[in-house]
Amino acid sequence: MSPENNRSCAGSVTLALFAGLAIGAVIGILFAPKPGKETRQELVEKGERFVELSRESIAEFVEKTKDFAEAGKQKIEELKIVGEEIWEKGKNKLSDTAKKVKDIVEESKSAAKKTEDYLS
Repeated sequence: MSPENNRSCAGSVTLALFAGLAIGAVIGILFAPKPGKETRQELVEKGERFVELSRESIAEFVEKTKDFAEAGKQKIEELKIVGEEIWEKGKNKLSDTAKKVKDIVEESKSAAKKTEDYLS
C-alpha cells in the first residue's frame, strides 16, 4: 500500500471517528432525562467541542500534507540531479563512441586507399 493510500485511509478513519462521536453524543443527549434547556446547552457545548476537534484534525492534516509535498519536491529535485548526471555521462559516452567510430572509418578509408594504390 502506498503512502498516499495510507494517508487517505487515515483521514477517512479520523473523519468517520469524529462523525460517530458527534452522532453518538447527540443521540445520548437527546435521550438523556434532562430538561430541554440543559439538553440544548449540552448540545451547544458538544458541538463546540466537535468543531474544535475538527479544526485541530484539519490543521494536522494540512501540516502533514505540506510536509508530504515538501518531501516530494525534494525527491523530485534529487531525481532531476541524478537524471542530469546520467544524461551527461550518456552524452559523453556517445560522443566518445562516435569519435572512435569516425577514427576507425578514417583509418579504414586510408587503408583502402593504400591497398588500392598498391594494387594499381
